[in-house]
Amino acid sequence: MAKSRGKTVNLAMIGCGGMAGAHLNGYEELARKGENRFRIVAAVDEAKERADAFATRLQANLGWEVATFKSVDQLLNSGVQVDGGDICSPHGVHHVLGCQLLDGGVNVLCEKPIGITVKASKKIAATAKKRGLGAATAEQCRRAIGQRAIHWAFHDGDLLGTPRMWWAVKAGWQDPTKVGGWHWRIDRKLGGCGMVMDSGAHWVDTMRYWFGEIDSVYARVEQIHERRFKKGAKVVKSAAEDFWTAIFNFKSGLVGTWSWTVSAPGKGFTQLTMAGTRGSIVDSDIFHPAAFQANGECQFIDGTTYSMPKLQSMFLDSLSKKRRDALFPYGITGGVTLELWDFIDALSKGRPVEIDVEEGLRSKAVSEAIYESGKAGQLVRVADVLSGKVNAWQRDVDRMWKL
Repeated sequence: MAKSRGKTVNLAMIGCGGMAGAHLNGYEELARKGENRFRIVAAVDEAKERADAFATRLQANLGWEVATFKSVDQLLNSGVQVDGGDICSPHGVHHVLGCQLLDGGVNVLCEKPIGITVKASKKIAATAKKRGLGAATAEQCRRAIGQRAIHWAFHDGDLLGTPRMWWAVKAGWQDPTKVGGWHWRIDRKLGGCGMVMDSGAHWVDTMRYWFGEIDSVYARVEQIHERRFKKGAKVVKSAAEDFWTAIFNFKSGLVGTWSWTVSAPGKGFTQLTMAGTRGSIVDSDIFHPAAFQANGECQFIDGTTYSMPKLQSMFLDSLSKKRRDALFPYGITGGVTLELWDFIDALSKGRPVEIDVEEGLRSKAVSEAIYESGKAGQLVRVADVLSGKVNAWQRDVDRMWKL
């Protein structure tokens, strides 16, 4: 790939736990590949030792001097020049940290889901618009070569015909009598709820990328078994669901069914089937299909079958060099590194990102429509969730955050 033009941007890592480690790996991969339009100049974490560990690693591996802080306020008052902040924090503080940074003149890349509720997501969008800055959703899966190939097979490649229906089902068992160690994802205020909006945020973005916008959702969402976790000396209950089933009515007429549980004892199974008028694709992941593995296959109405690696090869062969370099700069095909590159390139060149806060907000509304339908016991229109007309499920979290 030819050397990219544009200014050099200074980045800060906001939150240095879990997912931030994958982001750090991605930044190091970009630097090794020769992407020289960025520097990480700061790391922020309330557990400052984690920020210090990131700084030590970056100095050792890339020779960068990285300032460390316990809070965004400290960073903004430090005099360190920052163009973009990469937020990897609990869902509940995405809007808090995002708006702090935007109000401080810093563009943001925020891990999915963009906000803990629709209102929280809208607050980020409104602040970005007010400040004239960029707010990107860190959604990795659609950028991976496997998901790009499937999009191509249903659309530009015209292999599978018109998409008609899909089923995504996973059933398994996690013993509810076992008491686990507390983590923020099970907390209503910090996590929002369970897998519908956590890993499920990936699948919602993917289904919209592959099949277009959703008109309405009908769902059942349950906590079949009470699940407990030890938090210090206390034992607390999880707020997360352990079962859902949902039907999606797409504006195109396509119908999708998504079901998941960890409350089905016995032999579990996972199946994703997506059918067009001339064939189907199957995969073994209902949250990020084809993003991290190539185990699926494509079969046509005449019985012809392509493996996922074959489909990916056909997709790559269809691309011009210019288009291939745009989708997979430096030959990178992993989603996390590509989302980081998109943010860097956008800031460097002053262009829009592929998945901005508004795109993240639309996906967020679909996830929340599942919960809202489960609470209401009736079909819910996604537009009503997006507008705020339907928000009964989210109301307590909005109150917790004074939204």
